[in-house]
Amino acid sequence: MEYVKDDKQLLVEKYGLKHENNAWYSEKENSHKHLIFKDSFFEHTDLIGLLFRIHKLCMAKVNYFRRNIEKYEPLKYDYKKGFVAVPLWDADFLKHQPSGLILDFRYLQTITIYDDFLNLCKELESFE
Repeated sequence: MEYVKDDKQLLVEKYGLKHENNAWYSEKENSHKHLIFKDSFFEHTDLIGLLFRIHKLCMAKVNYFRRNIEKYEPLKYDYKKGFVAVPLWDADFLKHQPSGLILDFRYLQTITIYDDFLNLCKELESFE
């Protein structure tokens, strides 16, 4: 029987996370190793929780997207094809389907004031 990798395993492979001492670390060239999450977090959280932890996004964003993920299409950018639909584990962007607006995880990192995030949510919800 062939072993099939689950989405969580594919996610840690995409980001090249290293497993040691019951935890997952990011080890990039020219930077120090840093903890992303422990095994208990990996085992007990969902894919959105892991993806948002890797991108250093706060719990308000995790909770919002957990409740509303069906309104978003996961995308990544291909320089020849443009934006292409992908499974959530491989996403770099989320397209809000009612508005057509595309959110980059790096953009979401820049929103550090809770009220600013609430305003973004309200704006997106106005298209629904």
